[in-house]
Amino acid sequence: MIIKFKSDHAGEFIMMGHVALPLLRMMGGSGNTEGAVSGELLDEALQKLEAALQQAAAPPGDDTENEKDDEEKQPRVGVSTRALPLLEMLRRAKAEDGYVMWQTD
Repeated sequence: MIIKFKSDHAGEFIMMGHVALPLLRMMGGSGNTEGAVSGELLDEALQKLEAALQQAAAPPGDDTENEKDDEEKQPRVGVSTRALPLLEMLRRAKAEDGYVMWQTD
């Protein structure tokens, strides 16, 4: 499933559902595949998402049991990196008193 994000003050972008839905939940939403935020809800959603991403960026616990050789390790893209387009869209919409909406594509 693909989720498309739109705003009147930023370019559209898409995310895979398995990435987008947790971010939408971090924003305080139910994780529905369609919705929108504006006004005070936009500011609240941005604050919640930023707080959740800071918490997710906390250093993980000791993972020595699952360590692999450096050759076998694959670089992982963190949730904070994946959230950058959404964060930027939310910030622009907030600054311009706009909206952010999303739906399946």
